[in-house]
Amino acid sequence: TIYHKRSNIQFEGWEQTATENKLGRMRSWFPYPKAEADTTPTNWVQCDDGTSFNLYSPPSREDMKQRIRSEEFDILVIGGGATGSGVANDAALRGLKTAMVEMDDFASGTSSKSTKLIHGGLRYLALAFQKTIPPKSPLDLIMNLHYDHSMMQVVSHDLYERAFMIQSAPFMTTPLPMMIPIKHYWEIPMMWISGKMYDFIAGSRRSVPESHFISRSEALYQFPTLNPEGLKGAVVLYDGQQNDTRMNLYIALTAAQNGAAMLNHTEVLHLLSTGGKPDSETYKVTGARVRDRHTGETFDIKAKQVINATGPFADTIRKMADPDVTEIIVPAKGSHLIMPDHFSPDHMGCVWFTQDGRVLYLLPWEGSTIAGTTDIKEALSTQPSCTLKEVDFILDECNRTLSRPMNHSHVRAAWAGLRPLVRAPGADPNDTKKLARDHVVDVVRGNLISICGGKWTTYRKMAEDAVDKAVATNPGLSHATACATHDLKLVGADRGGLVCNQTFDKVVVTLREKYDMDKSVAKHLMQNYGTRALLVAKVAEEIASVDKEKTKDHAFRYKRLATKYPMLEAEVVFACRQEYACTAVDVLARRTRLAFLDSKAAETALPRVLDMMAAELKWSSKRKEQERKEAVTFLESMSMPLN
Repeated sequence: TIYHKRSNIQFEGWEQTATENKLGRMRSWFPYPKAEADTTPTNWVQCDDGTSFNLYSPPSREDMKQRIRSEEFDILVIGGGATGSGVANDAALRGLKTAMVEMDDFASGTSSKSTKLIHGGLRYLALAFQKTIPPKSPLDLIMNLHYDHSMMQVVSHDLYERAFMIQSAPFMTTPLPMMIPIKHYWEIPMMWISGKMYDFIAGSRRSVPESHFISRSEALYQFPTLNPEGLKGAVVLYDGQQNDTRMNLYIALTAAQNGAAMLNHTEVLHLLSTGGKPDSETYKVTGARVRDRHTGETFDIKAKQVINATGPFADTIRKMADPDVTEIIVPAKGSHLIMPDHFSPDHMGCVWFTQDGRVLYLLPWEGSTIAGTTDIKEALSTQPSCTLKEVDFILDECNRTLSRPMNHSHVRAAWAGLRPLVRAPGADPNDTKKLARDHVVDVVRGNLISICGGKWTTYRKMAEDAVDKAVATNPGLSHATACATHDLKLVGADRGGLVCNQTFDKVVVTLREKYDMDKSVAKHLMQNYGTRALLVAKVAEEIASVDKEKTKDHAFRYKRLATKYPMLEAEVVFACRQEYACTAVDVLARRTRLAFLDSKAAETALPRVLDMMAAELKWSSKRKEQERKEAVTFLESMSMPLN
């Protein structure tokens, strides 16, 4: 990696090339190396102009652990979700020596169980001008008019960050049109104005096409399963869509590339401190004692500043610093269902207000249809699950909007996550729809900083605010530079424009022509790995070459994890070697998304995943059986509830 402090330009290669030394010239222009690329021969890829260089390969987990055990850090981040990984990346880019630990896996909690949208918040826009939503009549619309500037600010900030997220990983993010069905003529101007206001607030950083009105016939043409009864037309507006766990992983890998040390499956046992008890003026949190959950090793991590980014579990860490602190997190459960792809077009979603004022989405995602979400107060849990009541609510709402009936037999996966809502002064904690989704930077005794609330789309701003607070309150961090993430691209995004000139369809062409891959597989790899898809292809070729020698026709055969889905077995090996996958659930749920898309297909693929991981990670038969049991338990929580 070549990094230039003044211009914040990063390149994913090294200057060694087989032909023209293009990167060598760039290195002479930008002489500040941040971290050199891996010298492993298998990481060589060919550039768009015929030159070749090494793509980044992260340090091994053991190397990371050794660093964390032996070094003292400026900042220790607790939590490896979107926000925690964002904090680690932000801090590392500012020149702060950074470590991050995650109790489970990157994106194992809330960050993996979103609606997969990068959005400003349609409901927040409605609540900025209406006391209650949705309005039932023109009179109801007029009587409930008001203006809530705080809601407008949330929408404005979210739309700004939407643009950043879409450009940060353009291979993985895509603008998604979503139509709002209109059943009354008086709703047409209301929804049209709302869409145009959404565009106007986004301003020059809109990053998606403009909203527009379409007729009844056009709506039925673009979304054939829409219920035609009473339909007057639709307003189409755009937001972004992502693969949330892989986005989270790539934020973490970018932080690692920028110098951060990190460990997943490492839990915090208690915080370290100096200066006596929490009520002492000299009391200071100085790190944490942690335990590797796989090896049982316990060790201390020392840091000048600790930042708590544990989402719905933020109060647990806050109470480690100050047992008397008031809880501020109200967990709210959001459930989603996955149905077959024929319930939604490939490139059009649908969104509408439910009868109780929520927003429900029906979207194409990863070759399936995702529907959700609910919004229910829930007790804190590491593995929340979807209830039959929530399944029926989502199905009933979908059946109210679609012409093709949905029932329990169509549900391929059902899963739930906890949103970390922040308790606002005077708000009813039992009504989660009225708790703010905006984020709060909290400081308790010992100068433990917690970043709470917020949403996926604003993870970068949340990280910036948390690190700003740390620098402002901790004199030991005075050497930090200004935030440098506003225009940052993640690993895999061809930041130097040398692999494919940021035209990622060229990666698909290379995978199809050079590696003889099926189009659906090639697109899947490009959309989930970016330029690193070429490294996955090398692993796939390595595995296929062994099988090739066993066949008479000597043809390459890239084996899939499940016949209906484009995930390759090679992705299991790649996840172990390059993406810190430690468990079967890591692979099935978060490196691939098979468990989220089809729990039965994931269960069928489990034995093969266990065999490959056992060979790659040198598991004992006892560890392999333990992994099997834990994976089966997890997959049960991702399935259609029986009662």
